[in-house]
Amino acid sequence: MATRKNATTRYHGYRAGASVGAYTARVQTRLKRAELDQLARHYALDSQASATLLDLADARPGRTESLTFLARCFRYAGVLSLGSSLVFFVAANWSRIAVFGRFALLEILLIGFVAIALFKPPPRFVGRAALLLAFITTGALLALFGQTYQTGADVYELFLGWALLGLPLAVAAQWGPASAAWICVLDLALCLFCGWNPHGGFLWVLFDGERFTTTHAVFAAAVLNLGLWIACERLQWRAVPDWVRRLVLFFALCFVSWLGFISVFKSGHWYADDEDWLAIVGSLAAIAGVIFVAIAQRRDVYPLALAAGALVFLATCWIARWMSDTHEAVFFVMALWLITASTLCGRGLMQLARAWRGAAA
Repeated sequence: MATRKNATTRYHGYRAGASVGAYTARVQTRLKRAELDQLARHYALDSQASATLLDLADARPGRTESLTFLARCFRYAGVLSLGSSLVFFVAANWSRIAVFGRFALLEILLIGFVAIALFKPPPRFVGRAALLLAFITTGALLALFGQTYQTGADVYELFLGWALLGLPLAVAAQWGPASAAWICVLDLALCLFCGWNPHGGFLWVLFDGERFTTTHAVFAAAVLNLGLWIACERLQWRAVPDWVRRLVLFFALCFVSWLGFISVFKSGHWYADDEDWLAIVGSLAAIAGVIFVAIAQRRDVYPLALAAGALVFLATCWIARWMSDTHEAVFFVMALWLITASTLCGRGLMQLARAWRGAAA
């Protein structure tokens, strides 16, 4: 009987150990840190129990993880430093290198980076870094061409051409930093086009220079960025991670805020009756669309935070316009509005974030 009882005890102990091991493996593979925090709050675990839960899930960064993070940061910094050094080297030795030498240097580097990417294609880091450096070299070549031959092209044309020529490189890289670099170049071109509004260049072939105004340009830039954001959210491309999608949405809401600002202060003058309805309706509709998509997804409050910031900014502009005659009181009203609106938006966003995380957990 004793032998049978000991065997039964060992069997149950083995099953319990196996269950704990399986649960630990399941925690390690399925639960994230936010989900572990939600689990600890749900069961009201004390500090010791929470520490045990984090140890079982291996959720604490150890020495190996810290060194890996530092190595990754240094690796990214090295790639960006190498890309910037290419541009600075040509600029610093402009008088010492002949025209043929400048073009030959950048073209050889471009071919070399593409060859490295073909030899070690993505998702290898070497291939991704080579394609990012090829993208930077493409922009340097365009700038060198425009500076050497004085083509008379507008500044926005340089960045727009850079974005168009560098799009295949960014797509082939399948990498978040490459996608972010392409987005920054594209939106810088759109910003220069909307802000400068030179009424010239190849982009104006698509539009009527007489009736196409800055309002239309900003509206088109906002719609383009919002379309990119919605497409990235729907398709869930691996090359466009969450932080790059947030960057696209940030640029989109910046153009939307710019569009709303135009509706308030058009050409730097005050208007009481002459409203630009395209700017008003377009900005409000874009903000409403972002709010609708974010609430439908119930996944991230960042779009709501940007939409709330845009609404607060536009309301502040309207307050400044309505109270333009009372120079002393407008500052107090604007300060009170900003404090109240930011507090209410912050509390509401935090409650939504907790509710959505709880539902997801």
